[in-house]
Formats: sequence, structure tokens, C-alpha cells
Amino acid sequence: MALVTIRILDGPERGKAYHQVATPVTVGREEGNLIQLSDERISRYHLKIHENGGAIILTDLQSTNGTRVNGEVISVWHLRPGDVIFAGRSVLVFGSTEEITTRLTALAKQDLSTFVPMGVDGEEFSFLSRSAEHVTTDDINSSMFDVAIFRGLSPKELAPLHLLAPPQLPEGLQPKDAAQMTELLQYMHIRLRYLVSSMNPESNPKKKENNSADFGRVTVSADQWQNIIDLYDKIAKYLNSISEP
Repeated sequence: MALVTIRILDGPERGKAYHQVATPVTVGREEGNLIQLSDERISRYHLKIHENGGAIILTDLQSTNGTRVNGEVISVWHLRPGDVIFAGRSVLVFGSTEEITTRLTALAKQDLSTFVPMGVDGEEFSFLSRSAEHVTTDDINSSMFDVAIFRGLSPKELAPLHLLAPPQLPEGLQPKDAAQMTELLQYMHIRLRYLVSSMNPESNPKKKENNSADFGRVTVSADQWQNIIDLYDKIAKYLNSISEP
């Protein structure tokens, strides 16, 4: 059992906060959920937040309209302070002010060059930008998000919270699981190796005069492009298969 803090940033119940509540926590439209949302786009039992092996896990309970974390559709997710959960018309943030501040401080010390942004073009977080421009400390009840969490922080400063870091491999794998993981990663590695070696980088004409090795673009054949799409599809299927409740 773990204690978690969840605040509702937007939706019919915006402004409500659940401080240090014990897991598991269910969210949905039905009575019996710890967090009950009067949102017609929310399923009766929409998602669950629980503790497993020291990690806080969010699981979508096969909801009708799905769950997104930081703009990405998920079935199961390792939650971290500052993660934004989208369910129906409701938007929730995971973590207390102190937990989010601690994570932002830690991220500020890291090299984020290998992190990737979540969400399509950042559109999911536009409400943060709109709210931040107008919110004051007197706007807690009318603001689209709780000022106590994000007071004084610009969307740019919040952005690291919604970057996906290179994941760590799970520890303590059994030999069979380790072999399956190796085979999966090896398959991806070999296909990517083929694609990288078969592509034809075109040098930048402006750099030729200086004998520079700078490349302006990479050409991809129809077969190579289809290979990329197929690999993209296979990864999507793996994600769907491994995250089935």
C-alpha cells in the first residue's frame, strides 16, 4: 500500500484534490470509486492506480474511451510526479506539490537530449499555456489547474515532466524472460541496423566547398519506407499485447 496525491485540473470536478490517499485508487463514474467523476465520457470503472514492487502503476480498466498519460494512449503506465492523466473530459495530475518540485529539481540536473516528448505536437498541454498566461494567486477556484502546484512555472519549465526518458530494463528477470527480452530487442536492433545501413545520406552542397561531412537529408526508398512502417506497426502490436489487463 502506498499513499498518493491526485488533483483534478480540468473537467466537471476541477479543483478537487485527494491528498495522501491509500492505494489502490479507482477512478470512474460509478459510486464506489474513490474518485467519482460526473463525466459522461468516463466509464463506470475507468482506471486504477495501485502500487506494485515500489512503483505506482496506472491501469486502464478497458474503458470505453481510453486513458492517456501526458497525451499518449496507455493501457498500463508507471506513474511519476507531474504526470497528467486524461480520461474523458477530465484532466488529473499525479503527485503533491513537493513531489513534483523534487522531480523537477532532479530533471534539471539531467541531460535531456535523449528524452523524447510525449503527446502529439504538445497539443494536449495547450491548456497549461493558456492558463499560465492569466492565472494569479486569487484564481485558484476558477483556474483550469491548481496554482498551488504550478505557481510561477512557465509551460517551458514544466515541459521536462512530460518527456519520456530512456527506460531502464526490468531487474530480476528469470532466464526465460531475459531470453525473450533479448530476442525482442535483437529483432528490433537487426531491422534498424539494416535500415540505417541501406539509407543514402545526401551531402549538403553548401558544405562541399569546405570538404565538410555534413549531410542535409537522407533518402528512403519505397521498400525502406514500408519496412519502417511495418516495424512501427509491430512495435504498436507489442505494446498492445504486453499491456492487456
